[in-house]
Amino acid sequence: MLKFELKIITSLLFIFITLIYFSSCATLTGYQDGKTIGEGNGEAMISLNVSKSPNYNEDEDIDLDNFPLFVFPNIEIGGRYGISEKADINLRFNTNFNFSAGGKYQLVGDRSSDFALSAGAELGSIALTLWNIQIPVFMSFHPNDNVSIYISPRYIHQFNSFAAIDNWNYVGGNVGLLFGSRHKFGIDAGFYRANASGVKKIALTSFGIGGKFVFGSNFPEYETKY
Repeated sequence: MLKFELKIITSLLFIFITLIYFSSCATLTGYQDGKTIGEGNGEAMISLNVSKSPNYNEDEDIDLDNFPLFVFPNIEIGGRYGISEKADINLRFNTNFNFSAGGKYQLVGDRSSDFALSAGAELGSIALTLWNIQIPVFMSFHPNDNVSIYISPRYIHQFNSFAAIDNWNYVGGNVGLLFGSRHKFGIDAGFYRANASGVKKIALTSFGIGGKFVFGSNFPEYETKY
């Protein structure tokens, strides 16, 4: 029994180290439109994603003209809370040990508008070792009460150097579709360019499916209550 438990612990440790060793890119998922969720409301989110990011293997010589990439699936969970009608705070965590916390403020429209725009900011970390700040803009179109089409440009700056390379930053954004009047399901795709000192631009991608589940009683009258 003891040997079996030690084997399980060793396996989990190996998985943990492997994920940190290879997955050192900021989370590139979206699943947010331009609307806030309303004061006092909460939202839980879960998604399954596949991302392509730089392989920061410091034990090997890195070809800066052909930077190695790593493809790895991840599950992300998150939550939002409406601190006012126009402002949300949020937390996100995924199985690649990416963590971020931040908020967004709705600048254009309200929760019943056909077009909405919000600005946000997030502080992120990879296994509490690499830190980044993210500046997203959330734009969305709502052709009816059950469909959201969103575009979210984003800039990410990484504070730490890694693999002996400085000035990492990411420029790109996410596009996606969300279906549902209150609880929502959808698809999300992210496209980014990573830049760093002495490294050619690296194309990064992310694709996934996810669901968002809202809790609370502060909703516009047009929304179906279920």
